[in-house]
Amino acid sequence: MTATNKKNIAVFFGGRSVEHDVSVLTALQFIEALSPLKYSPLPVYVDPLGQFWGGEALLDRSNYPIDAEKMALSQLHLDISASQGGNPLLYTERKKLFGSERIEYPFDLAVPAIHGSNGEDGTLQGLFDFAAIPYAGCRPLAASSTMDKGFTKHILRTVSVPCLPDLILKRPKKGTYLEDDHLAALLKEALGSTPYPLIVKPCNLGSSVGVAKAEDPDDCMAAILSAFRMDHAVIIEPFVQNLTEYNIAVRRLADGSLETSAIEEPKRGSDLLDFQEKYMQGSKSGKKLGHKTGGSASEGMVSLGRTLNPDHLSKVQINQLQENAKTAFDRLDLAGSVRIDFLSNRETGEIWLNEINTIPGSFAYFLWEAASPSFSFLELTDAIIQEGFQLTKERSASTSSALGNASIFGA
Repeated sequence: MTATNKKNIAVFFGGRSVEHDVSVLTALQFIEALSPLKYSPLPVYVDPLGQFWGGEALLDRSNYPIDAEKMALSQLHLDISASQGGNPLLYTERKKLFGSERIEYPFDLAVPAIHGSNGEDGTLQGLFDFAAIPYAGCRPLAASSTMDKGFTKHILRTVSVPCLPDLILKRPKKGTYLEDDHLAALLKEALGSTPYPLIVKPCNLGSSVGVAKAEDPDDCMAAILSAFRMDHAVIIEPFVQNLTEYNIAVRRLADGSLETSAIEEPKRGSDLLDFQEKYMQGSKSGKKLGHKTGGSASEGMVSLGRTLNPDHLSKVQINQLQENAKTAFDRLDLAGSVRIDFLSNRETGEIWLNEINTIPGSFAYFLWEAASPSFSFLELTDAIIQEGFQLTKERSASTSSALGNASIFGA
């Protein structure tokens, strides 16, 4: 493939999300794993204010946190009409002595690499759909439905995927508050007369963000108030005794069948695998993808201590994890490389689906590399991109009112 035939891939990362920094790691790793023979990356950094920035300096991890002025980055704007007549494009306005000059950056496909709010939740995908921009990964409905942990579990219970019971609380309106007695009654109705200990977490944020364990009513109320600062809804679940966690990734092959990755058992030093332990523990043994990504601190999910394909899992448990993951992927019409997380009581062997990550850290490439047969990160990035083009083609449809027999005005 010649250089002129290479596809320009715009990778969007950062974002207005509490998972902003982790998104940077994921995007840099994805970009470095792109085939240089097939793709030219266009990094698009979304700052915490929602502004788009471009520039080669974004590819160097040591430049973060970003100082746009110091790094001479160009502020980018998405032309939402350009793709109607050709390739989608981003542009910047450069001031000149008289007027300004518009510099355009056309691209062929967008890859959302923004974790959590305003990226993984379907909002960015909705923008791409509105602008007719081809993109990789889940479509808006799938992305938004999996971001809401309570809604995800509600849907999956209809197809007999085991999930823990839960209580969903909406943030009280301004000037009101949640009373202790009312909370106790709600917990008793949803989780039984002796619900403690409990897990409290935001309902619409990424895995391990804002998660807290509550041993008593005071802990519970404090955790709820903390979660309400990050989200408009909170989900409360029983704490699983003898807790072991298992994660598995799923993707759809070109023939429409589903494939699962290796199974990982994350290691943790406490009752909860929280955000700090998952992403900030650092690892000199974590895989380094090259000089641009650097090697200080942590490589995100790559550096997490884990056991891959743990030998204590029975064939029945392995089959349960694989089949429930596939069922969830299929029922929710997911796409891309999706990591599905499970909770288990290691003494009883019970397993429950916990949550779904449609844009997992590092796109879960380490789970595919450990699969049988192994699937490299370079192969994964290519598969994600090619699926994005195919999904865009499959879902294209005419918007002509005449064709839909819905014309009111005109002859």
